[in-house]
Amino acid sequence: MLTRQEKQERVQELKETLSAVNSLFVVENRGLTVNQVNELRSRIRAINARYHVHKNAIVRFAVKDTPMEELTEDLVGPNAFAYTAEDPVELAKILKEFVKRHGRLSFKRAFIDGTVVTAEEAEQVADLPSKDELIAKLLYMLQSPIRRLVVALNSPVQGLANALHQIADNKEES
Repeated sequence: MLTRQEKQERVQELKETLSAVNSLFVVENRGLTVNQVNELRSRIRAINARYHVHKNAIVRFAVKDTPMEELTEDLVGPNAFAYTAEDPVELAKILKEFVKRHGRLSFKRAFIDGTVVTAEEAEQVADLPSKDELIAKLLYMLQSPIRRLVVALNSPVQGLANALHQIADNKEES
C-alpha cells in the first residue's frame, strides 16, 4: 500500500507528464495477458508515445483543474492510459488495430488537441490520414499548379525544338 507521500509524488509526476502531451486515450483494459500488454507497449513506444495503467484516483487528482478533467467522468473499472505529445492519429491507429486483433481493449474517451471526445470519435480519429500523409498531400496540391505552369510554358519551346529537328532531318534526307 502506498503512503500518502508516495501517492502525492505519483500525482505530481503524472501531472507533469500529462501537461506535456496533446492527446490522451482512456481505454478499458480487461483480460489482457502480460504478453499482449508488452506487445502493445512496444508498438506504442515505437511512435514515441506511452501506455500506462494508473489508479483512477491518482488520475483524477492529476487532471484536476485542467482541460482533461472532463475525462474523469468515466473513470471506473480497470483503465489504461495511452498518451503522446506527437501525432494522435498514429496512436489511435495502433490502439484501434489492437482492439480489432484482441478485442479485450476498448476506447472509453479521449483528449485530443484540447478537446474531450467520446469513444466513437476517438475510434474515428484512427481512420484519419496521419500528419505525414496530410503534409504530403498538401505539398502535392501546392506543387501541382506550378508543375502544370512549367509544362505549359515549356510546351511551345519543345514544339519549336521538335519542328526544327524535323526540318533538319528533312534537309539531311534531301
